Amino acid sequence: MKSTRYAVVCLMVWLVAVCASAGAQTREMKSQPAVSGEQHDMQSAVPGAEHSSLAKLAGDYTTATRFFMQPNATAAESAGTAKLSMTLDGRFLVEDDAGMFMGQSIKGFKMLGYNNSSKRYEGVWTYTMATGIMTLNGTSTDGGKSLNFVASFDGEGGKKETLQIVMKQTDDDHFVVELSGKLPDGKPGPRLVTTYSRTK
Repeated sequence: MKSTRYAVVCLMVWLVAVCASAGAQTREMKSQPAVSGEQHDMQSAVPGAEHSSLAKLAGDYTTATRFFMQPNATAAESAGTAKLSMTLDGRFLVEDDAGMFMGQSIKGFKMLGYNNSSKRYEGVWTYTMATGIMTLNGTSTDGGKSLNFVASFDGEGGKKETLQIVMKQTDDDHFVVELSGKLPDGKPGPRLVTTYSRTK
């Protein structure tokens, strides 16, 4: 009988010890700081390698543009200038450009960035021949040397229009931006190709 009571007492002591240990571990885990949503947002806001790649494009450029109204058509050519710079502590690449298009003087504004949260490149474009804004959303498969965008804007009557845009860096001092659209029947439509050459 005594041995039985002794065994029960030992078992109770062991259970109390186990519960106390588990409680201490639980309190310790609760006291350890977890990565909060706010901390994650702060980490996503820090510029990374993609932003450094965009920053390499900063500088002053001359531009040479060719506009093809139709495939195989003779290109209308024009020249201009562009100034690219990083803003908001290295988060976005801003472009202010000026030139001629179809005999008219134009100015343009572009801003590109990389969204750490969505893992995609994003941008906005507009110029003095419009009052709307075109938005860009794209990706890169070669570390940022070439960017492939789908661009969209609201056309006549609010109809959503889309363009394909490819931005490709050929070397440290040159890159090319190509815009292309499709006709209503799905065939290739107008194409605009601009070559940027860094001024020394």
